[in-house]
Amino acid sequence: MDPTKEDAIYNERFVRVICIGAGASGICMAYKLKRSFTNFSLIIYDKNPEIGGTWYENRYPGCACDVPSHNYTYSFDPKPDYSSVYAGSKEIKSYFEDFVSKHDLGQFIHTSHLVTRAVWVEEKGEWTVEAKSLLTGQIVKSVCDILIHATGYLNKPAWPRVSGLGDFKGVKLHSADYDDSVDLKDRNVLIIGGGSSAVQILPAIQPIVLKAKIIIRTPSWMLPDISTETSTFTPDQIKEFVKKPELLMALRQENERTMNSIFTVYMKNTALQNQAKVLLESATREILKEYDMVDKLIPDFSVGCKRVIPSGFQFLRTLQEENVSVVHSAASSFTSSGCITEDGQHHEADVMICATGFDTSYVPRYPVIASGLNLQTEWNRSIMGYMGVGISGFPNTFTLLGPYTPVSNGPTLVAVEAQSDYICSFIDRYQTEPVHSMTVRPSICKEFKENVAKVMEKLVWTDNCRNVHNNGRMGSRVPTTWPGSTLHYLEAIREPRWDDWDFQYRGNRFTWMGNGISQTEMVSTTDLAYYIRQQDNSPLLSRNARNLAMAKMGSQPARELHRQAKLSPAKTNKTTDEETSIKDKEVVIDKK
Repeated sequence: MDPTKEDAIYNERFVRVICIGAGASGICMAYKLKRSFTNFSLIIYDKNPEIGGTWYENRYPGCACDVPSHNYTYSFDPKPDYSSVYAGSKEIKSYFEDFVSKHDLGQFIHTSHLVTRAVWVEEKGEWTVEAKSLLTGQIVKSVCDILIHATGYLNKPAWPRVSGLGDFKGVKLHSADYDDSVDLKDRNVLIIGGGSSAVQILPAIQPIVLKAKIIIRTPSWMLPDISTETSTFTPDQIKEFVKKPELLMALRQENERTMNSIFTVYMKNTALQNQAKVLLESATREILKEYDMVDKLIPDFSVGCKRVIPSGFQFLRTLQEENVSVVHSAASSFTSSGCITEDGQHHEADVMICATGFDTSYVPRYPVIASGLNLQTEWNRSIMGYMGVGISGFPNTFTLLGPYTPVSNGPTLVAVEAQSDYICSFIDRYQTEPVHSMTVRPSICKEFKENVAKVMEKLVWTDNCRNVHNNGRMGSRVPTTWPGSTLHYLEAIREPRWDDWDFQYRGNRFTWMGNGISQTEMVSTTDLAYYIRQQDNSPLLSRNARNLAMAKMGSQPARELHRQAKLSPAKTNKTTDEETSIKDKEVVIDKK
């Protein structure tokens, strides 16, 4: 009997995938699967009524990205018609909506479905996932071979951990779950928090509120003014980007090279760290020279320990407006009419906005159970993640934007793309070999975490500050960002370290060989002599050579490594007025 395609080597069996979360990472995963795989099913559950993840949930006044908008896209899918240099949340959300529509990814997405439980069934080698429809109340049970947690780390509001929060009788809002139907005009508003969200909220509401009071427990380092939606591209500039994609490409590359050139600012006591600290303190003091408590707004920790905030000088100016008052303390309790701070003062308000960030514990909201263990319990004790994608001891499951992803040390979306590629390599191996389960080894996770801790001693995230990487508690855990630059992460994750994983097989592991026929022979249009060439264009065989080839070694003028830098408006050598205007709107760390 003639062989069939199923008899060929590396035959692709059907693989079932469930992804939890339809934000930037879940959408990227759907795209990667659809682009490269055929024999699969995919279900994406999201608790929200719309896609977009953090860009659906974060809609507070002034909400915008702190990365140049043209660099807050997937690396392969630019958006030439961004209206602003730093896009607002609605426009960013629309980018992901358009991406889903363009690539027909909506067929996989089930919104308004809250995952309530995920259980690994060892004898079947599969996950059972329960999700509740928030529209009907129905519990839906689904089964998959591969489970992906793309829930991110900026989606669970962290309310102030003090007594009496429920006693407040006014309007109570959180920046991460904001009700934009609330009218703030002529209201007395109390903002709790001095981080990224508060810095965007205060300038946005100050012109319309009667009075605004902000409670700042800890100051943040702030960059010179980088506008949000007020610094817009002109219609002519947008037309140029649409007509001349090479112009937009040049801008995106220049921005990315700049972001990737300053990682040493995140290393303690480097020239760039020390100089940035001196320059930012000097600039802050100059902005606040009429403010008598300027020392309260100068951090005593390294630049970058907490996220450095763009457009911070606009916030600092707003602090000095007549209808704004500042309290340099921390909330200690709430009352029916306001808040009591640690200095004993009572602050009344009609509306309270808690800009107190997120629960970044990484503990999932739903039980994830395997081999008698619940991931909620395990990670509440100690996070044992693996390179942003693996979970110690839990088979056939992965994370996107999981612990130890580079989320504060360079471009983030390209890391999400790399993680999706990494997970796809495991799905490919599962599909083409008789794999029962794939589990990152607990001993490997332990070694990995020990090494991360050692490297972190030299990086700013272990300095004396509360940040998302220690979940707001200094010294509480090994910081959960990547211990290196984004470029460092891309090289680390590019090729899976298969030995770090335990593979269990169903039957003879070599059945992947099939019955002696190749995939090439089973497709009628392939070239059966494809390996005959005029020259050697085969892949390079050393890791370093492959990395340097991918990084286009020799394509750029030589640069001096680890030089000092200074903060200044970005410059450009481009000849077009449009690009010069665009670049002059951005403020970056410019090498000198």
